Amino acid sequence: MKVRIVIADEREANFFEASKIDGPIAECGSLQNPVAGLKDTELESDRPGRRFGGGPPGTHHHDVAGERSTERHDLELFAKEVAKRIDAERVANAFDRLVIVAPPKMLGLIRRSLSTQSQALLAGEVPKDIVHEGPEAIARVVPREAFLQLQS
Repeated sequence: MKVRIVIADEREANFFEASKIDGPIAECGSLQNPVAGLKDTELESDRPGRRFGGGPPGTHHHDVAGERSTERHDLELFAKEVAKRIDAERVANAFDRLVIVAPPKMLGLIRRSLSTQSQALLAGEVPKDIVHEGPEAIARVVPREAFLQLQS
């Protein structure tokens, strides 16, 4: 039986596979968020307009629309892409249990984007950002219960 481990942040998602608690963790793909970290001038969409205060001295400028709304939308699209890949691998019977490790905001977005069938295979959620750490860090945070449930 296989456990799919997804390690993600807003820039990338890495997919791993393990079949034993203390066994090797094998990388089995990744996804990149092409717009994460780009400056507003590098994005295709326009930045929200700004209004400069016409009031008393010391008045500051304000966004006309939420400047972060495009960034949030891009993050949601990436979470959906990660969930779509998880769902496709589930349909292909590539894993039996699922563990997601991501910062809290990204973890929530991925969870909400998963199909009901993939959510049923969720054996663990870890709210940590370890996307740039190695297999040892992954092995430390993956819940042992993800494997114990397989063996029972």
